[in-house]
Amino acid sequence: MPKLISFWKKFRSHYWLALGFDLIALLLVMWGIHAWQTRDLPFGEAAPSTVLKLLVSSELATAIEPGEAGVVYFFAPWCGICKSSIDNLDQQVLAGDIEWATAIALDFANPSEVAEFVAETEIVLPVLLGSGQTAKDWNIRAFPTYFVIDDAGNIASRSVGYSTSLGLRLRNWLAQ
Repeated sequence: MPKLISFWKKFRSHYWLALGFDLIALLLVMWGIHAWQTRDLPFGEAAPSTVLKLLVSSELATAIEPGEAGVVYFFAPWCGICKSSIDNLDQQVLAGDIEWATAIALDFANPSEVAEFVAETEIVLPVLLGSGQTAKDWNIRAFPTYFVIDDAGNIASRSVGYSTSLGLRLRNWLAQ
């Protein structure tokens, strides 16, 4: 055991080696958490056909735009992380970095709760009102959950939790 401790101390004394080791360990932990969170989410298959009511009217709309890569974002109006991350997606669409995005509200008491969330976040994305069946179709168990849909309508990427603007743009670019 003393040899192992001695080796570890000597290894940690080399700044760049220790930093490289720490970064690799951190990336492996992050990858493991991501793999665990997304283990039951659909991937590499056609996105579920989803037609829901729009928040702003009683019209029906589809969740995906065929022929173009984009993002389907599931949120709950009570979710604090959703409030801070949905703006990243909204800005990517407004900047033209992502062709389209649809936000689907789940786990809400009434549409006015969703409307309040939209007013607070000032998003311009189309917001659809989902249901328990929508959550089952997409296997949503946490918020926010989002899927990157490729131009063929297949799920190219999925994630749970906060995502930066850069992360969203990169995932969408890889799906094209």
